[in-house]
Amino acid sequence: MKKLKLVAIIAISIVPVFNSIVAIGYGVFIKKFSAAIYAALFLIASVVLLELDSYETNQHLVKTHEVERIEDLEVFYFDDISIRFPQYSLTTTQLSDGYHEEVKLNEGKKFVHKITALGGKFKSYSIIDQQGNLVEDRLKKLHQQQLKNYEKDHPNKKVVFQDIVYRSYYGTIAPFIIIISMIHCFFTLRRRKEDEVVTTSNNSLSIEPSKEVEMIVENEVNANLEVEELIQKSENDLNVELKLLDVNKANDVQFAQLKAISKIQAVYLVKERDENGKYINLSNFFDRNSVSEKLQNELKEFLFVEKNITDDNASDSNERRGRVLDF
Repeated sequence: MKKLKLVAIIAISIVPVFNSIVAIGYGVFIKKFSAAIYAALFLIASVVLLELDSYETNQHLVKTHEVERIEDLEVFYFDDISIRFPQYSLTTTQLSDGYHEEVKLNEGKKFVHKITALGGKFKSYSIIDQQGNLVEDRLKKLHQQQLKNYEKDHPNKKVVFQDIVYRSYYGTIAPFIIIISMIHCFFTLRRRKEDEVVTTSNNSLSIEPSKEVEMIVENEVNANLEVEELIQKSENDLNVELKLLDVNKANDVQFAQLKAISKIQAVYLVKERDENGKYINLSNFFDRNSVSEKLQNELKEFLFVEKNITDDNASDSNERRGRVLDF
């Protein structure tokens, strides 16, 4: 599994669009089909945007350079020709990477050749006279000669050189979609099951116990119980504890333990009691908090009032309405 994740991460870093394909495969592998579907949508969006960008770019180039079809045009960017057509490259050099300066004589005059090399190619090549004036941009001249050599072998194509790569409206959106897709893929790879993980290896059962189970295991009386029995006992003990919940003594944390009550609703229950007095009985509790009949039936077995409170102890008990719990 670790090797699979490592391969996926490497693929993401090398080929950005490929991350969606990785996410789809991994989502299916871990049976998280919703994640796989989202990744597929990201992939489709990325491909469509890139294709639209390519189409719009070609239309722009055809119109700008006045050719009938994009096939009749060959556009080179920077030293692009050295990568796509290395046989025409004139910018390669044996010089080591870094800055080089050499004085040469030409017709009795001294000229300084200033060269910057990187990766076996010229990155800059300028010729300066003794007064410090630029005589020739040799690198630009080499680029032009490359294009002429290519054009000579392809007379049916118009060859042009552009310093700036044109991007259409779709080309500006596509990178954002790709970034979102990469983030989605990352979290898909890190996704883990939210439920308790049960695995079987070497004929032994491995389970992630809850805190309640760990407490029971520590008890010597229950040390010999099976794992399933411990889980069932912890649930039963929790239910018993919840059934003893006094609405006039419980705090918001205890109220929130009930499945039917959220943390926010639990805070409001306590706030209603503090502001308007103790609850007289369960009916008074339900009325003041506008609890629906359906929710009342679910809560009755878990709530009680230790003793009835007189009307003097509860101000405006039945007339005052609190927060609605049934939403």
